Parts: sequence; C-alpha cells; structure tokens
Amino acid sequence: MTYYKQINLPDAERTALGQVVLSGLMTVARLKGTPSSKTMAAIKAVRDHLIRVNIDFERLPSLRPQEIAQKLTAINSDPQWRERLLRGMTLVAMFDGEPSTEHLQLLQRMAETFGIDNAPVEIYRRTMSQRLLMLRLDIVRRSFIKEAFIASFHQEGFRDVWATLKTILGKEDKEMSNRYRVLVHYPEGSFGRAYADFILRNQFSFPGEVGGPPPPVMHHDCCHVLGGYGTTPNEEGGVIGFQAGFENLDPFDVLMFAMAEFELGIGISPYIPGVSNQLDPEPLFAGMEHGSHVNTNLLADVNPWDYFADPLEEVRQRFNVLPRGRDAEYQK
Repeated sequence: MTYYKQINLPDAERTALGQVVLSGLMTVARLKGTPSSKTMAAIKAVRDHLIRVNIDFERLPSLRPQEIAQKLTAINSDPQWRERLLRGMTLVAMFDGEPSTEHLQLLQRMAETFGIDNAPVEIYRRTMSQRLLMLRLDIVRRSFIKEAFIASFHQEGFRDVWATLKTILGKEDKEMSNRYRVLVHYPEGSFGRAYADFILRNQFSFPGEVGGPPPPVMHHDCCHVLGGYGTTPNEEGGVIGFQAGFENLDPFDVLMFAMAEFELGIGISPYIPGVSNQLDPEPLFAGMEHGSHVNTNLLADVNPWDYFADPLEEVRQRFNVLPRGRDAEYQK
C-alpha cells in the first residue's frame, strides 16, 4: 500500500473525498440496522482526526460498492483512497460487535469492486472463523513487532538476540539489566530518566530482568514516553495509533495489534492478556493523527540509547513529537 501520512489536498477535494469515505463507513455501520455507539464513535474519530472535515456523517446516504468506487475514482483516482477506505470499513466492522457474514460479504464486494488487495478482508475472515493461530502470526508478521525486533538487532546485534532468548526462557541477563537500571540515576528531565520512571511507575521489569520484556519492547515503551501515553487499554490503543502515524507500514496492520488485544480479545503479546470491547476508537485515531506529525520512524530509525542522556523535551523537539493535548492515564 502506498500511504501518505498527511492528507494535503485542496479543501474542496478533501470535502468531496470525505463525503464518499464517510458514506462508505456509514454503509458498514448501518448494515445491521441502527449503528452502534462504538461504530459511530469510530466514524466520528476518523472524521475529526484523519479526514478533518466538517460533515454531518449521520445524514450521508448508504451507498452500494459500485457507487462508492465510481464516486471515489471520479474525485481522485489514486488507489490509496480505495485502500484507505477498505481498511477503514474493516475497522468499523470490527468495532460493530461479533464478526458477521454480512460484514464479510460487504467487505469482499468492496475489495473486488475497488480492484485492490483484499488483505484486510482476509484478516476479518480469520477473525470471524476463529482461525486465531493464523491471525496472530499474520498480525505479528505485519505489525510493529517485527520492525522493533529488526531495529533492535541492527542497533545492538547478537547481544540483544541472546538477551531476548534468555528473557523468553525466564532467565536474567545481568549485563543488560544492570545497563538499564543505571537509567534510574540519570538526571531529572532526561529521556533516560523518564523511561526509567515509566518502568517503575507501572511496576514493570527492565529488559534483562526475570519477567522483563525482550529488549525490542523497549522501543515501544519509549514511544509511550516520547508521546506521553499511559498504560490503560485506551492509552495502549493511543500509542499504537501514534506508532501507526509514523511507521513505514500499512497503518491498518499496526492498528490491528490494538484491535486484537483490546477489542477482539485475541492476545498477541505474551505480556498483555487479550480483553474484549475495551478499546475507545477516539484515542486510537487521535494517536494516529499525533504520530503523523513525527518526522522519523521512532521504532526503526532511532536508537534510544543515543538520546537517553538528553533532555526529554529536546528529544521530542528533534523528532517533532508535538504536545498530545491530554494527560496520560495509568492502570490503578
């Protein structure tokens, strides 16, 4: 998928695209009758944070797939808009409760009519059929997890691979754990101290400690710190959205990690038990807008150790991490 983080279009074209996109999302939301509150919240969040148009989407008509394709192509023939819309429709379908045959058939017709890859449809199909092993493998393969492991290996080499293996086996890597514990003594206001405070505040373990996460997870935790995100399910959704905004991956694949963990109840991470119906769409898509302003892939292209000694605010400015505009929320 060719994906451009910011939608930089003339106002008239943005509004026209927004009307078709929102009509497509409402078509999914109305498939079972009256739209659910969660699907409406998801569509509102897409409108406000990604499309950014002033449109009363509740008044927009439901459209047949052919109508959507014709209207969308007439406004802008770039296939990315068809790809974006299919992914958005798939997420709205997932927010609409138990996966259904009706939703699957509509999504399949959309992919066929659009003439684009139906990968999101296959994700939905696997969710509906409870093919959880394949679904988990697919999400891991496509999401930020793979990217974080590759970045960690490139930055730290086999030392991180060995430490990761020891962590998985429940053994301590003293060299690595001691390296991270030193961050507790970094100056107040530094990036490294903020990371250590985040670990201690949430009663997490440092990489290398027994029960601690593999070193690559540190990159994700640093996104919490840089972006100002907490650790409730909604905050986890927010930081995943934040990552989707700056990673060089299909945002749908990144968001699916949050959907699986906190909405569908499908545990992907061994450190976070999967829960159902706990994800608020608003912080998810607000996080995506937040991350779209970041000028660097914080997971793949940044070694946090290069910046841990620097003031946190300077690191944020370097990578254009803008103020989030809301306080982080933490598990009690």
